Amino acid sequence: MPFAIELFLDEQAESRVRRMWAALDEHGIPSLGALADHDVDPHVSLTAFDHGDVDAVADALASVFAAEAPFPLSLTALGFFLTPVAPVFLGVTPTAALLRVHRAVHNAVEPFVERMAEYYLPDALLPHCTLALGVSDHAAVFRALSGFRLPVVASAVSARLLEIPEGRPLATFLLGAG
Repeated sequence: MPFAIELFLDEQAESRVRRMWAALDEHGIPSLGALADHDVDPHVSLTAFDHGDVDAVADALASVFAAEAPFPLSLTALGFFLTPVAPVFLGVTPTAALLRVHRAVHNAVEPFVERMAEYYLPDALLPHCTLALGVSDHAAVFRALSGFRLPVVASAVSARLLEIPEGRPLATFLLGAG
């Protein structure tokens, strides 16, 4: 998927997630921040897609995010996707506000894109904040993060349209800036 739309956390929550990344790194588990060949911020992905009219997507997103005030996110659980990449993540409680924004983003951009990632479609979303990729030793993750308490209480304050995997931002949106 060459494009993604991601929500970003307030500074305090971002700092907590970065401390978790650092703890994983210190325990020999490369965090998402350490693995990327570019700057990565803690985020919650809303969708990803292959191709599309990026200018039209950015315009559609500007309207959606301008109409949305920052809203609470609660990162409540440590989880693992049991896939070959085996990401470690913080599960995000799928609140009415998050699901409303997710559906609004989907509906706004769907006419302008091709092949949206199936696991980010409405009614299929498992919202999460990735901590690490390629993890096979789950016990080591628990040891590394044993000093942290959940939930991480956050606010979604901004969003970006990104070209991935490079992480190149194409457009940034402040929630409620309209």
